[in-house]
Amino acid sequence: MSDSLHIPAMTCIDENGLFKPLTDQERQAAGRLAADTHGAEIWEPMTPAPSEPEGPRNATDMWVYRDAEGRPLFARFRYNGKPGADGIPKKEVRPLTYGRRVWTDSNGKRHDVTGWHWKQPAKPLPLYGLDRLAAKPDAPVLLVEGEKAADAACDLFPDLVVLTSGGSASARSADWSPLADRDVTIWPDNDEAGEKYAEHAIEALRDAGAASVRMVKLPSGLPPKWDLADDLPLEMTGGDEVAAVEILRPLIDGAPQAEANVRMPPGYSMTSRGLYYTPEAGEDGLPKPAIWVCVAFDVLAETCDENGMGWGVLISWRDPDRRLHKWAIPRRMVHGEGRDLAGELENAGLNCSVNATRHLRQFIASVHTKIRLRCVSNSGWHQTEGGPAFILPNGVTLGEGRKDITFQTGRIVTGAEYGTSGTLEEWQREIAAYAAGNSRLGFSLSLAFCGPLLDIMGEQSGGFHIVGASQSGKSTSLFAAGSVWGKGDRDGQVKSWRGTSNGTEGIAEEHTDTLLLLDEMGMADGREVGEITYMLANNIGKQRAGRNGEARACKTWRLSFLSTGEVTLATKMGEAGRRAKAGQEVRLVNILADAGKGMGLFENLHGFAGAGDLADHIRDAARTYYGTASRAYLEALVKQRTEDVAGLRAYIKEVVQKFENTALPEGSQNGQARTVARRFGLVAAAGELARACGVLPWASGEAIHAAKTCFTSWLEDRGGAQSAEDREAVEQVRLFIEQHGNSRFELLGGSGDEENPHEKTINRVGYRRRGDEPDDGRWEYLVFPASWRDVVCKGIDHKRAAQALYAAGYLRAGADGKMALSVKSPDTKKTTRFYVLHGDIIGGDQ
Repeated sequence: MSDSLHIPAMTCIDENGLFKPLTDQERQAAGRLAADTHGAEIWEPMTPAPSEPEGPRNATDMWVYRDAEGRPLFARFRYNGKPGADGIPKKEVRPLTYGRRVWTDSNGKRHDVTGWHWKQPAKPLPLYGLDRLAAKPDAPVLLVEGEKAADAACDLFPDLVVLTSGGSASARSADWSPLADRDVTIWPDNDEAGEKYAEHAIEALRDAGAASVRMVKLPSGLPPKWDLADDLPLEMTGGDEVAAVEILRPLIDGAPQAEANVRMPPGYSMTSRGLYYTPEAGEDGLPKPAIWVCVAFDVLAETCDENGMGWGVLISWRDPDRRLHKWAIPRRMVHGEGRDLAGELENAGLNCSVNATRHLRQFIASVHTKIRLRCVSNSGWHQTEGGPAFILPNGVTLGEGRKDITFQTGRIVTGAEYGTSGTLEEWQREIAAYAAGNSRLGFSLSLAFCGPLLDIMGEQSGGFHIVGASQSGKSTSLFAAGSVWGKGDRDGQVKSWRGTSNGTEGIAEEHTDTLLLLDEMGMADGREVGEITYMLANNIGKQRAGRNGEARACKTWRLSFLSTGEVTLATKMGEAGRRAKAGQEVRLVNILADAGKGMGLFENLHGFAGAGDLADHIRDAARTYYGTASRAYLEALVKQRTEDVAGLRAYIKEVVQKFENTALPEGSQNGQARTVARRFGLVAAAGELARACGVLPWASGEAIHAAKTCFTSWLEDRGGAQSAEDREAVEQVRLFIEQHGNSRFELLGGSGDEENPHEKTINRVGYRRRGDEPDDGRWEYLVFPASWRDVVCKGIDHKRAAQALYAAGYLRAGADGKMALSVKSPDTKKTTRFYVLHGDIIGGDQ
């Protein structure tokens, strides 16, 4: 991973709350200063080197290790040392690496030289042959011990990529990551050291995620320490001039899966041609023919969850087009219909015999491995003994903990929705760059990076709803945000609101710690949309009973979600005769799609002729360049969480806190507004982190500005920072007086209406009278306490409603501090308490 995608552990926060990592030069300078202070030797290897190494005249061999582009990384030279007791010179191998070395010689003189030195590069060391590996991305790999054997094997098998990590003790100090998803066959040297090297290499290749690992079974008759650089013994060729490759190549092609891990069940064998089962001999003692079960696959590990349940077997294979597949098969499937297991495998390109499904099921039930992995059934963050790991919904796992965990489901996960296309640079140029200066688009992209932060910060799920007229650009924001994780379109990341809460549970669980996109709320059922909103934000699905009445495990998740629609949640629920609660509106925050510049969603067209042209470009680009941004972001984030999670949390917390302090109106104490501001701040922090990782190509502070613009729009549209319950109370009381001002309030001191004094007031809730200053023409409305509780404030908290109206200036309180005022009742001629409302509540703006 490049340095630009790494969040350094040594960081600071600037005055704006922005992430500011120390540069490599600053860290190196600090290290040099410490070393110089103590007079210690300094060694700073520089790779790749700016020049080719030159071998000394007395070296017998030179091997240059190169990167994928063919640039020199370091070299190893072989010398013939002094003869041993047997008179044979001992071989000596020394590394030569380019870099800066500062040291003090025996005379006390200090030297500072940049160039080639007899030093080793920093560990882990590169493999020998990376340039050949890059040149043949689909070719099988042959791993040998030692550079001399590797060069010889290249001549013998030109269609293979031949690699080595060096000598017999080099396996545990090498970087094996370039062999992830590659098919590797190991050819060990014919001695104990060769067997040990192969054992360590098998372990390292498994950890690195190699697609398959096989090992050649050496034939008998080879002399001790024989390797591929040596000639075959005469007795093996029978004295004929037979090409070595005709004898050696079949050993590679027929190499079985590395036995260091797998214990095959009796009667089963795995070759390059597939899995076979050989029945026991019959009563006549004659052997029975082997039965072909399926094409070849590799058994990688046995799996179970942290409670010792959910046992399974992790296998990998390549389909006929050489695409790699992996599946952790739940062992419970072997006790179901055999065609279910075979059908899943066949659907993913692993051809199975129709007549041998029972042998396939028996193999899965009986095979055992030395490696155990913890299986999980949901994507997102997981803690392992090796550190944190992040599993994408397609099973791709990132982080140091990936070797301890695997994704296990009852079906093979294809991962099409979370695939990648194009490069990160193309995504940045064609999509992300156009979000700069466009607050709604920038906010949507920042939100796309927010999901992985929820677990880190212990936050709940939450969503945003972009609402506006048709063709205002709402869906464009979904397409752009979706391209962060996969294909940004309705046949990819973007889902529809049209569905039941039960169906949405499964979708939410599959998007854990990522992003859920829901388009067109207008298509949803108004009776369920509120329940779905609560469910998504509360991280858990319905509790259900099993077949026998026992409680089944609930589906759980943790995610950010982005929605669009021409109507708000409250309007949609109102269509079904339901009222949106404050908790629902806080969990799904409205953002107006119209940015107020006459261009719908956009404020900056970046040179396009119109808003429609820019929207069309982003939609086309989201279908072409996608998935790479999330991979790069997660690689950096999982590394930072491993190395300095406290620093990561401190940075996010500081950005969120500063956002709250600057975005909220001064003196605002309302918990709902502060909760929403904190969620906006978390989105801002996600965007700034993605920028610091080199993923978002924006200027510092762009994500914060976009989040503040959208938050201000929400606050203004909402009518201020007061709680939703208080706003609802004021609106409900205002509506009641507007609808029933004369018909339900009797004139105080008289009977009936002023124009019809003898008309009786039906369903009276109180009285109306002129205020203390009759010249101002305002009415006051006096409400009986019982009518206030049961009629005017029906469905809401009547005490809180009184407090809200008093705070808004519409309710007169008593001198004793009580919300009800003492007034002489014309009915009883006694002093009675009433809730007294100012008439200017009609037409008020609060």
